[in-house]
Amino acid sequence: MSYKKMVAIFVDVIGYKNITDFSTKHELHRLFHEEVAIHEQRQKEISHVIYDRKVFGFSDCAYFFFYYKDGIPNERKNDINLSYIAAYNVSLTILRLMSKGFLARGGVSFGDVFIDELGFFGPAVERAHEIESKEVIFPRLQFDQDLGKNVFEWEHDLSTKDPDLISMYTEVPFVSEIERDAYFVNPFNVLQRSGQFVAGTETLTIDAVKNTVIGKIEADLEKFSTDLRVVEKLEWLKKYVIEKKQLLKEEIKPDSFSFMTIYNRGG
Repeated sequence: MSYKKMVAIFVDVIGYKNITDFSTKHELHRLFHEEVAIHEQRQKEISHVIYDRKVFGFSDCAYFFFYYKDGIPNERKNDINLSYIAAYNVSLTILRLMSKGFLARGGVSFGDVFIDELGFFGPAVERAHEIESKEVIFPRLQFDQDLGKNVFEWEHDLSTKDPDLISMYTEVPFVSEIERDAYFVNPFNVLQRSGQFVAGTETLTIDAVKNTVIGKIEADLEKFSTDLRVVEKLEWLKKYVIEKKQLLKEEIKPDSFSFMTIYNRGG
């Protein structure tokens, strides 16, 4: 019994304590627990991969863990790729939260974690929480610095990407992004790749999600108009969301390719 190396991601919904009505809190409660089931189902559908995942959902937050299956030899392990996969998958959860008008922030770390039937603990858990609570300024999912740098440089190296697939876009959509020397997860990446995403029984579109988030921001700007710190964050987020756009060329049909494996040859 010991720690195991894995990706740890903590996601927290902003403003939960300001939610007073039962229905909104219940919807968020349901969403997080649905995400636990969705991640379990995704993992079952890709049982051939070398990694596994575990999700713990709570009333206003969740922890996500991605780790190698037992018996995987070291030469098959790629911590940067695993971190990218984890970030991509959790970006889908954040996108779904945004589609319902919930704003979230969080932290991504890699390191020692222990998980059993009772729960989890470890330095990587603490680091993911620390990033969310002490380092993230705006509603974003932020990588631990060195981890983010490695993922960003690996993902943005176009020499390793399939040129035929890259040519399908007006600009290359990425999961990782950088601002002020910090590295973040782009929650719109899947919609920038295809314009739509099926989440459970719902089909999300980039315009619909943007409209929902902007509506939430404008309502909060009015509600918190005297709090300059909150206003600054909301104005930043509004600009960030407005600038996101679909990058798939118009002549390309979204269902003509798999955006799960679009970048890396060999999956």
